[in-house]
Amino acid sequence: MNLRKDISTWGLFFTAIGGVVGSGWLFGPFYAVQAAGPAAVLSWLLGGSLMMVIAFTFAELSTAYPVAGGVARFVQFSHGRLSSFTMAWVSWLAAIMVAPIETMAAMQYAGNYFPLLVTKTESAIHLTNLGIAVSAGIMMMMCVVNSFAVKYFAKSNSVIVSWKIIVPIITCIFLVYYRFEIDNFTEVGGFAPMGMHGILHALPTAGIIFSFIGYSPAIQLAAEAKNPQRAIPIAIVGAVLFAIVLYVAIQIVFIGALDPSTVINGDWSQLSFHGDAGPVAGIVMTIGAAWLLKIIYVDAFVSPLGTGYIYTASTARINIAMTQNGYMPEFMKKLNHHGSPVYAIMVNFVAGMIFFLPFPGWQEMVSFIITCFVIAYAIGPVACTVLRITQPDVPRPFKVPCVKVFCYLAFAICNLIIYWTGWEIVWKMLFTMGLGYIVLFVHDLCVSERLPLDARKAIWLIPYLIGTGLISYLGAFNGKNVITFGVDFIVIAVFSLVVFCMAVQCGLRDKQEG
Repeated sequence: MNLRKDISTWGLFFTAIGGVVGSGWLFGPFYAVQAAGPAAVLSWLLGGSLMMVIAFTFAELSTAYPVAGGVARFVQFSHGRLSSFTMAWVSWLAAIMVAPIETMAAMQYAGNYFPLLVTKTESAIHLTNLGIAVSAGIMMMMCVVNSFAVKYFAKSNSVIVSWKIIVPIITCIFLVYYRFEIDNFTEVGGFAPMGMHGILHALPTAGIIFSFIGYSPAIQLAAEAKNPQRAIPIAIVGAVLFAIVLYVAIQIVFIGALDPSTVINGDWSQLSFHGDAGPVAGIVMTIGAAWLLKIIYVDAFVSPLGTGYIYTASTARINIAMTQNGYMPEFMKKLNHHGSPVYAIMVNFVAGMIFFLPFPGWQEMVSFIITCFVIAYAIGPVACTVLRITQPDVPRPFKVPCVKVFCYLAFAICNLIIYWTGWEIVWKMLFTMGLGYIVLFVHDLCVSERLPLDARKAIWLIPYLIGTGLISYLGAFNGKNVITFGVDFIVIAVFSLVVFCMAVQCGLRDKQEG
């Protein structure tokens, strides 16, 4: 199995941009302002800054080890099979959910002019049976296109991403020119009516972190980059910087374009207006710009499905990495004559369809997917530290400064984001991880040659997962509020430091014993 190195630096950059500019711009501003009021602008700034810190650690790892499905492989190099499986399992589940969630976003907007696709309840917007059937057809189309060589993927993606960038920019310019009420930021309930709690809670629940984490396909496709040492830092760091500027601008103009009467009694959490199932289009509709409305409806199909298209390609590389690590069947890494892992793509399609059932709407699916992604990404800073010590001679074209301090900070940030999603989501994520261990156990029973689990290097996972669940259960974000807001920052900082040191020591065990 040899993946072809067909992706140029710009191709990888456009892949990362395509990942961060998807359904987030179509829904994120609406849900963010419901959670934080006008201070949602700060949520986007904070979210981008936090994700930049995490991204730096993966920029170092990906340039030093440009392998397919890097999220799964880096941990294998530093902590062995059991730790790697734990993070790869949730990363894979999160990644296969992206295509369904982006398809659901397209269907939710399409429901404004094809009402048979969705049905709206008080709590969420659900796909109808017809909506699910149409979604299945769209996802199958993504799989078919991705079954052709990766260079065609990169070329077609560049065209899609160009469109995805232009439409939000045009929308921002139009809204600023035709309706922008500066008083909306201070006169309607105040700038930060939900306080810092709302600003932080918006990060995972409003799709902010979901949008910024979209750079991950650049990591998974690193093995297919022509010049990974140059392309990966440009793609990862450049995409996050671009996303910060774009999303902050979109959030500002969205708030300024709102009719103050839609904020009932100054309560931003009750924000509602005609067409808010597709909020950006709904705002444009109230202004009466039919030409722009048509463009946004087209973009509501192109942007989400463009991101889903990217993740269909990159997620299959996680399958390959999991097969190389010894916990997926060998057929997953087989390539067709176009050089694409077609069997992995089709397995992910089937698995992705299942996620339409338990998650009725875009926001519900986003909260879960972020928790899975971030806990998988939490191992990146740990692996970065361990591999810097155990494999110092590996060339590192991109290096994070003060590696231990920087990586601890990135690890703590991951734990904070997980905590901010709330107990209702965290327990589901932990339950899903438990199911993964059952899958690994059954897999090992079915293979003739079992690889070692490296359990001693995974001991740190026990206090990490138990502590994560306990802090969330006792915390101030949908928990029991025993650990009050403010105190929880100190608790997580100390908890993260203890677990980080333990995880690094576990990764160094072979070096110390040798």
